[in-house]
Amino acid sequence: MQDFLIPTALDLSAIAQDLIPDMTENRVAFQLLPLDVRNAAVIRWEQLDNFIGLQQVRGIGGQPTRVKKTGAHTFQMDPGYYGEYEDLDEQELTTRRALGQYTNGPVDLSDLVAEKQMKLLQRQYDRIELTIWSLLAQGVFSVADPISGRILHTDQFPIQSFTAGTAWGTSLTAGPLADLSAIQLLQRGHSVNLGAQATAYVNRGTFNQMRTNTNPADLYGRRVAGLATANNLGAINEILTNDDLPAIQIYDGGYLDDNGVFQLFIPNNRCIVVGQRPAGQNVGNYVMTRNVNTPDMSPGQYSFVADNEKPPRSIQVHQGHNGGPVVYYPSAIVVMTV
Repeated sequence: MQDFLIPTALDLSAIAQDLIPDMTENRVAFQLLPLDVRNAAVIRWEQLDNFIGLQQVRGIGGQPTRVKKTGAHTFQMDPGYYGEYEDLDEQELTTRRALGQYTNGPVDLSDLVAEKQMKLLQRQYDRIELTIWSLLAQGVFSVADPISGRILHTDQFPIQSFTAGTAWGTSLTAGPLADLSAIQLLQRGHSVNLGAQATAYVNRGTFNQMRTNTNPADLYGRRVAGLATANNLGAINEILTNDDLPAIQIYDGGYLDDNGVFQLFIPNNRCIVVGQRPAGQNVGNYVMTRNVNTPDMSPGQYSFVADNEKPPRSIQVHQGHNGGPVVYYPSAIVVMTV
């Protein structure tokens, strides 16, 4: 039987480690909810309740008042189980040969396997990023089985929400500065800054609506150097920063769906404000959990090649992971419909 030179699982892991930084470094979602791995089947965490009340007076010679203990809540994230493969089918294997080789001998499939793994990795990280943005933009995500349509992975977190007084597309009366000022007030009672230390994420279409504002009582009425109207990102962010409001960051990332149609990660008419915690903690993570398909059952993604020698012979390139998003501080996120 013809011998094929196929990368091992360790080879694929090494390839994946090289590719992962390139595939994640420009994805804003992984800056907001960085990737993490935990050697656990489910993820649980505890959070203290808010400290409440004021110190009580006891008076000279009086007994101090006992304070109630602070409670805590336990939360759990159940991971989703993701995985897919692509074939090197009988046709590809039959016609494949090493350059300049016309006799039987080992045929190197490394380049074909690497190409398929790159495709599968992109699909994996597109899925993860879509999950993160769906959660940030809606407070909930749902992933359905592609065949039955049944929801197999879903979760929700109580992020804050706000609706603009007037849609930003209504340029004459919209008030983006007033809306962001109102959002800043939502930091009250929470250990989060929703002012200049926060960032407001929009896609370019939503920003284009903001920049064409003609409301003299709002953005259009503000002037920058030379009394010019603020109508570009730098000038608008200068105004926002000086007003202690979140700066705008445009992110137009997305993916091609199965029909080849480009889908945005951040929906139109949505502004996602992510605040900053006092110590700069991440508001959450995307956690990859324990996985029996990895070589040592470690947490994280798996990559391997399966050689099916029974007719019709095929070689399968597999890629997958177990995991899901965790938001530790949902009050630090405000999704605004604009």
